[in-house]
Amino acid sequence: MSCGFLQQYETERHQLLSERFCAAVPCAEKLRLVNSGLEATMYATRIARAVTGKRLILKFEGHFHGLNDTLTWNIDSSPRSGAMLENGELERVAGTVGIPDELGQLTVPLPWNDLNAARNAFERYSCDVAGVILEPIALNIGCIKPDDGFLQDLRALATKHEALLIFDEVLTGFRSNLGGAQQELGVIPDIATYGKAFGCGMPIAGIAGKAEYMDVIAPRGPVQISGTNTGRYLSVSAALSVLEYLADGSVYRYVADLESRLKNGLREVFDRHGIPCHIDGYGGRIGVHIGASKRPRTMRDIERTYPVAFAHELFRLLSTEYRLYGFLMPLSYCPEPVTLSAAHTPQMIDDACERLDRALDRLEYHAN
Repeated sequence: MSCGFLQQYETERHQLLSERFCAAVPCAEKLRLVNSGLEATMYATRIARAVTGKRLILKFEGHFHGLNDTLTWNIDSSPRSGAMLENGELERVAGTVGIPDELGQLTVPLPWNDLNAARNAFERYSCDVAGVILEPIALNIGCIKPDDGFLQDLRALATKHEALLIFDEVLTGFRSNLGGAQQELGVIPDIATYGKAFGCGMPIAGIAGKAEYMDVIAPRGPVQISGTNTGRYLSVSAALSVLEYLADGSVYRYVADLESRLKNGLREVFDRHGIPCHIDGYGGRIGVHIGASKRPRTMRDIERTYPVAFAHELFRLLSTEYRLYGFLMPLSYCPEPVTLSAAHTPQMIDDACERLDRALDRLEYHAN
């Protein structure tokens, strides 16, 4: 604070943050700071288009990349699911009012975990696919993990068709380990985006990638990336402190124990009440798929089984009478994932499960 935090120039802390970030993240040879995950994904696709000279971005249904106009398609806030087309693609459905249909023509939405659909899209648009963007683990729709080999095959397809593989690690980055999902899953993207845990509440995000791609950014290259509040000293200092705090892994181990405790507790509660429910998590973010008797592979799997009316009744009861606020908040196709942090305790976990158990005693389950 004594140094001030409104200056726009870079400091030793900026350099140190970049060095530590690039040492931790496998794909990161260079880092560019921005303010939010929305900016990071928007700029990542700009880089892909600049590098390849192509236009189209492949994305997956349910994967959320911020509310920028070219990526806000076929997400859980869309008014309906897009029809499945004969070619394996999905009908484009905007995630909000106010986006012109024409912008959807720059994005090709595909079903998650469908390798044939991805392969067909690459082949159909091979001359015009700039990149494919995805959450390596679909945490936005409740922790839908990739099928075995799916990311490896996407990596190979992107390389074959000279497109960039972009991992949106805004949610997965720094959540389970310093290297992110790419390190854990063993698939290295060309570019990755970061936010959320990177600044631990401060407004900072990042785009990282191989030097040959990052060097298209000005002043070395022609791609403009800038912002009034980008790389503010206070946020940079916070991010640096986050990396230092996480370095020894003790926080990750603690949160992993909490996650295991909550998943087991929730399974016991739902089993006791005879309610089908699939529960999975990553880095303390837990998807609770009420109504699902097996692992969902796509957003449509969730939509088919999610008991919307029952979920709203349960949420109302938990919020108004059991003071369990925001827990299992109903979204369009699934409850909002439960997110744990190092501030939580085992006692809090047990208390939440006990309150859920008492609430379910008062409700009659009815399927979708």
